[in-house]
Amino acid sequence: MQPNESTEEKQASLLVESRPSKLIAACYTELPFPSNGPVQEVAFDIGITALYRTVTVLGMVIQGYNEHQLLFEQRWPARIIQQRTGEADLTIPPDTGLAIRGIHCLLHGYEQMTSVEVTIIARKEADGQTVQTSVQMPVVYPTSKTDLCFPLRGTWWAIQAADWSDRHKAEVFSQTYALDFVKLGPDNCFFHGNGTQLEEHYSWNQPVYATAGGKVAYVCYDMPDIQPGAVPDPRMFRDDPRRILGNAVAISHGNGEFSYFAHLQQASLQVNEGELIRRGTLLGRVGSSGQSPGPHLHFQLMEGPNLFIDQGLPVKFSHFSAGGQFFEKAITIPTRMIVSGPEDLTV
Repeated sequence: MQPNESTEEKQASLLVESRPSKLIAACYTELPFPSNGPVQEVAFDIGITALYRTVTVLGMVIQGYNEHQLLFEQRWPARIIQQRTGEADLTIPPDTGLAIRGIHCLLHGYEQMTSVEVTIIARKEADGQTVQTSVQMPVVYPTSKTDLCFPLRGTWWAIQAADWSDRHKAEVFSQTYALDFVKLGPDNCFFHGNGTQLEEHYSWNQPVYATAGGKVAYVCYDMPDIQPGAVPDPRMFRDDPRRILGNAVAISHGNGEFSYFAHLQQASLQVNEGELIRRGTLLGRVGSSGQSPGPHLHFQLMEGPNLFIDQGLPVKFSHFSAGGQFFEKAITIPTRMIVSGPEDLTV
């Protein structure tokens, strides 16, 4: 386009962006039980902006590559995008946009992806011609650097972890590979009574220990615990999105990996920012602070301590029991698995 062209003279075009711009993938080569082979996954958001003129989105094509070899392709016609976004009309006026959030791609892991390309096809409303634009995202597979000892004692149920059903993938930047754990009681339930009180949940007030040694990089300790099923008052978040995860501790392990423990009990934290700690140090107790449906431990591994800024990393734990086996070496814990932590977390 020439700099002096008027808006009327400019042709309709698209700007397509991804969030994040670099995809951190997980590849599950080993699980605590027999599987059908390695599996890999990525998650991302796509943003579409109409430049200069009105356009209507007709479809989206997602392709995953290993170098130049096509590994998979998904074609999303307009009706699927409508269902995904909840938008009945995919028409985008000039200089406005449409977000397609929480796109999740799961496929075999025999050959790892090196890039994902997304192409958006749209119709220019002015003349009915089609226009398309693509964005390409590099894919990386980080190698775990920290031996993360399971941070809880007793028997716990991974209600959300690493697979397609994990709702954490709706937030594709920091929480892609987060896990949620609830403690199981002698009745194999995670609460007794009707579960409407914090004290009725077996997770409530359980100690949480450091997965590995390091330096405390972030602490939030002053948020109240929310009764199960209650809607938190938005004023308590103080326009700080980090407070959505409630009282929390982030630990730098000195190698570019940060453990993040969230929804901890108010005033239960035992560590301070800047403090050097060892594996097995008591951090606090399981609570229900922030945007929490009930007492549970939320755990994630990140490239830094800042939610929604630093990207999440795949998580493997060591030193836990599952299915009658003890796993001394780090391995993935999938969703819905029941695991038991060691009595001694200083191993």
